[in-house]
Amino acid sequence: MRESIRVAIVLTVLVFLAFFKTASAQQGPVKSEPVAREAGIYCTGYISEVSPRTDLQVVGAEKENERDGYSQGDVVYLNKGRESGVQSGAVYYIIRPLGAVKHPFTKKKVGYFVRELGLLRVTEVHEKISVAEITVSCDPIEFGDVLKPYEVQTAPGGQDLRPLPRYSEGSSGLTGRIIMSPIAKEYLSVNQLAFIDLGNRQGVRAGDHFTIYRRITRGEGVAKIAGDDIVQERSGGYGSERFRGGDFSSSAPRAPRSDVRRSRPALPRKVMGELVVLKVENTACIALITRSVSEVNIGDFVERMNY
Repeated sequence: MRESIRVAIVLTVLVFLAFFKTASAQQGPVKSEPVAREAGIYCTGYISEVSPRTDLQVVGAEKENERDGYSQGDVVYLNKGRESGVQSGAVYYIIRPLGAVKHPFTKKKVGYFVRELGLLRVTEVHEKISVAEITVSCDPIEFGDVLKPYEVQTAPGGQDLRPLPRYSEGSSGLTGRIIMSPIAKEYLSVNQLAFIDLGNRQGVRAGDHFTIYRRITRGEGVAKIAGDDIVQERSGGYGSERFRGGDFSSSAPRAPRSDVRRSRPALPRKVMGELVVLKVENTACIALITRSVSEVNIGDFVERMNY
């Protein structure tokens, strides 16, 4: 009998400990998943400080008599072989330089926008030409697309999920601006990419998290009401003849809006969302928007989180 009681007590304690451990795990900080799949990291594009080399290119394809665009699984030909140091098994990024980028607000040159089209692996090497298979394709690959040596890239991990502070004062961290989108959109949302005018020279690293915010300037966003100049004007003739309370306007505000705007202190900034840096070059980086409460615009400010 005593043995049965002892076993029952032990089982009860074990069940309690298991429940306590589960409850503690549930109450702990919630971690989000990695922000992007590995294949997605190879398709973001980047802004390079200098124009990429174009000496190693795709110059032909096994099925070039059937179509002019190629994708995963297709065999293509490269314009260099053994005499140029190309080796069987080598992996390359497939890229397409598209031209110089200027900062939309400072008008200074930022670098060169480069699209990333996928990956290929060299399967056979001849003296002056090589054969390769496309292993990852983001967009159709065409003749003249350029190759860049492969470097391993990993998606940054997620951040602790916590409520988004809508009107935070900020953390006095590194600040910059969103300058363009690789998909030629001005209004961006969650899971879309944005370029920031910060890079290696400012100490930015892949995995850095930034707050997206918008400053409220004096007079910005104030509603324009039809006939507002009439309402704002303190016209007389509304005083009570019975109580002799004096002349006043029954609908005018206490003070004109323009006077209030001129005298008020700076308003809190509006937090629009958050983003995480995926790739960094010297003068710019590309980041993924992970959270937003409204559309994110080209020109919105970003501030690196210090926690």
